[in-house]
Amino acid sequence: MTRKNGFTLIELLVVIAIIALLLSIIIPALGRAKEITRRTICAAQFKQIGTAMKMYSDAFDGSLPTDHGEMHAYVVYRDNMRVNGKLTPMRWAYLYELNYIETPEIFYCPGNRLGWAIYENYTKPTPWGTLPQDINAGGNQWVRIGYTYFPLDRTARSGLNEATKYAQLNPNLPYAADLIQSRTNISHQRRSGRESNAFQESNRYSLNALYSDGHVANCNDPDVFRHSVWDNFVYPYNDQYYTVLRLIGSQ
Repeated sequence: MTRKNGFTLIELLVVIAIIALLLSIIIPALGRAKEITRRTICAAQFKQIGTAMKMYSDAFDGSLPTDHGEMHAYVVYRDNMRVNGKLTPMRWAYLYELNYIETPEIFYCPGNRLGWAIYENYTKPTPWGTLPQDINAGGNQWVRIGYTYFPLDRTARSGLNEATKYAQLNPNLPYAADLIQSRTNISHQRRSGRESNAFQESNRYSLNALYSDGHVANCNDPDVFRHSVWDNFVYPYNDQYYTVLRLIGSQ
């Protein structure tokens, strides 16, 4: 009698079940690893920006790169801000134009979720820092960065007091952070199917933040992200930025 080699139906089902179990373990782990990588790259970019900010300040009598009038947390070039036809730099664009930051991709967190906050959307069809671009954010032609740059004066009690000198920065509050927008658009989010829903929700969000002494901290305090400020971001955003930065600084 000839014996046939091969798997029985039960053996195949067992193998499939084992593979499915392994995938259920590996896929969430890969997702967490990707998020850790994005968060690490983001923190390293903030470090570079922090160094560039200090170099800029030292070269310009302690000044910060601001637009001296409008606290646009993201905007670095505007179509209606030109001198002799050339776009006028605003805020962190000065770091790029003066070669303190040579690669503009550093201004964009790799975890950003909004189209207007993604580097690649500002490199087509023309180079970064030029207009027009394909990206249409809010119906205007602006170049935006992928972080929130919002330097608050150390005496600020609202979002209307911008620091224009490095020495004026509040040392206990970050002056830049990952995008401060709605909770849905927080750059760093994670989930794991092997954890309870309550644990997932309480540990879901985090933000990297840059402080005036050059250090970068990651805020993952659930109370910060439960605050009602995330539920109602409306223009003008200044006081909402202020609230979030205060929450991060007080953790």
